Amino acid sequence: MFFDLVGRMIAAELAGLDPVLFHNRVVLIGSNDVALAGGALASLVAGAFFLALYPGSRNHDASRLAVLWLILHCFRQGLVPMALAPLSDDSDMSRALAALELPGGIDVIVGAAGAAGLLLISLAAAPAFLAFANHQRDISTPTKRAVLMLRVGVVPGIAGGILAVPFFIPDSGIGLVPSLPTFGLFTLATLLAALGVKSVEIRRDPDMTPRFSWALLATLVVTMLVFRFALARGIPIPPDPESFFFT
Repeated sequence: MFFDLVGRMIAAELAGLDPVLFHNRVVLIGSNDVALAGGALASLVAGAFFLALYPGSRNHDASRLAVLWLILHCFRQGLVPMALAPLSDDSDMSRALAALELPGGIDVIVGAAGAAGLLLISLAAAPAFLAFANHQRDISTPTKRAVLMLRVGVVPGIAGGILAVPFFIPDSGIGLVPSLPTFGLFTLATLLAALGVKSVEIRRDPDMTPRFSWALLATLVVTMLVFRFALARGIPIPPDPESFFFT
């Protein structure tokens, strides 16, 4: 969601608007619906960036799992608005496409691309999650693969979604709370895909036990607290030196 907000802010600035960045929304002072697509675009760019970095780390620890979840969240945040574009004329993506005055039917094409992207990402995530098994025997049967997916995929996904909600309340039309069911479908597709994956090979030192990263947890907590409370009053972009906050 952070990249979505930043993307909206940058797009609004490029469109000549005066954006105000809050913790749960970006208020656009002016009128240019093209800027509404900035959030989805920025989320996709961020997802692609972290995906390119992901293979560089070989340690399957909490930090790598957090990056995997970051990648999935970024792609979901970018692809869901695309998939929903033809279903609602009032959605941000639909309004942005209408403002661009593109040929008729482009919203259907964008929607189909978004839905296909969500399906492909959810299926590709299955082997990435299974690679966090400590031993090959932990993913030797569909039942064991399901158990591992519940531990590293489903439970963290549900917990992460629930914990994120308080930081973005009130929803203010940003779409986080209404989009949570789509994330459930996204995770379910990954879980079902994992049942049939047999190509993952676990090659690591059996004596190497992944350690919980307290530094990662502290970084996430501090970042979220700053994001939630420092931006609650709103920051005009560019900031006003005399009155930094909007309210």
